[in-house]
Amino acid sequence: MVVRRAVSSPGARALIVVALVGVLGLAVWAWEISGPAVFVVFGPTAVGAAVALSVERASVTMRAPAVTAAVGATSVAWGLVTLLGGGLYLLVPALLLLVAAVVSWVARRPDASWTR
Repeated sequence: MVVRRAVSSPGARALIVVALVGVLGLAVWAWEISGPAVFVVFGPTAVGAAVALSVERASVTMRAPAVTAAVGATSVAWGLVTLLGGGLYLLVPALLLLVAAVVSWVARRPDASWTR
């Protein structure tokens, strides 16, 4: 029996980067409207996406999909809480983070030799 180590998923990393760039782009766009308040609305999702990206790159365990899913779920909740303050726009990057968690989980499964 060959035991293989799980590897970081390039597809999940790409989705997390797209989500992070999307959140930062939304923050730059909203800066003209609300000024420093964008840190309150878009900051938690941007920081969470950066943390998810670093964990996805560094971890070879199933911790990375769990962290990415937690960040995605938290971002969805935060987007719904701040719905009128621009949080509706956060739902797209948050859903990308949830899809990245699924992609990362599938790529790290022991029987996922077809994904490499």
